[in-house]
Amino acid sequence: MEFPGFLGNESVKEGLRAAFAAGRFPHAVIFQGERGCGKKTLAGLAAQALVCRDKPRAPCGQCPSCLRALAGSHPDIRRLRGGGASGSLSVEAVRDMLGDAYRMPEEADYNIYIVDFGPRTLPAAQNTLLKLIEEPPEGAVFLMLCPSAEAVLPTIRSRSQIFTLRPPPMEDAARWLKEHRPEAADRAEELAALCGGNIGRMLEELEGGRAGQAFAIAVEMAGAMLSPGGHRLLAAAAPLQKDRALFREALERLSLIFRDACAMRTGGRELLSGAGPAVERLCALPMRRLVRLPDLAEECREKLDRNANPALLLTWFCARLASHT
Repeated sequence: MEFPGFLGNESVKEGLRAAFAAGRFPHAVIFQGERGCGKKTLAGLAAQALVCRDKPRAPCGQCPSCLRALAGSHPDIRRLRGGGASGSLSVEAVRDMLGDAYRMPEEADYNIYIVDFGPRTLPAAQNTLLKLIEEPPEGAVFLMLCPSAEAVLPTIRSRSQIFTLRPPPMEDAARWLKEHRPEAADRAEELAALCGGNIGRMLEELEGGRAGQAFAIAVEMAGAMLSPGGHRLLAAAAPLQKDRALFREALERLSLIFRDACAMRTGGRELLSGAGPAVERLCALPMRRLVRLPDLAEECREKLDRNANPALLLTWFCARLASHT
């Protein structure tokens, strides 16, 4: 099992490769990781390998099954994703899959379902999916995608193999961008540093994304946390009040900065946030407070995804940051 074009995550690829070679590919897999880190790409490659007719070279990319998988038209590969404003998976969508999963595959040995949980999927939909995970139909494989497996029901997690995806090294991401988007070669290193090697976000930024603005706000907020009072912090966060998408992007940036600070305090040197000076300043905080910050950013993101009022949520978040709890 090979992973053409998929950078980094060697331990993940080795685990999938070993299971595939032994003929023991898990019936339920969770790929977790931040937006843009390649969860959909990896799930697509795994699905392609499972339907490939040339097993020793899977996915070969040349057989009819691979070509249909690449075109998104293979009859035994189905993608399930959420809809609406939240992008969460619905009970109705899972029920449709429940009715489909017991059919015999049309061409391959497997029925493969790529299930994108989105930012947040309600327990009702997950409980419906659990019925399939507990007693899977013969030949059914479920590749589930989510930002964090902690948002998935423990009963699903316990029956799944979980793989955590991370962005590749920034130099590899910059090289990839130069090869695939030569018109952006002069910005490759800048974008790789800005997005922490996250190729999905690098491409978004090329298409007019606001990663740079979110990054600048997150860095300013991180620095303002050490200022007395909360006025500087609120001023730095002000652009987020009326822009939910920018708010979410800034939270993701802050989460990386907070995690980098925790790692640096324990001797780590590899930084994913690209915000070295801000990370170093945060290391002045007591460790007992520092370790709470990533969870605080995640809690705020979950509240935002549940349609909390952005202005009120931002005030609450800044108050918590100012107290470092």
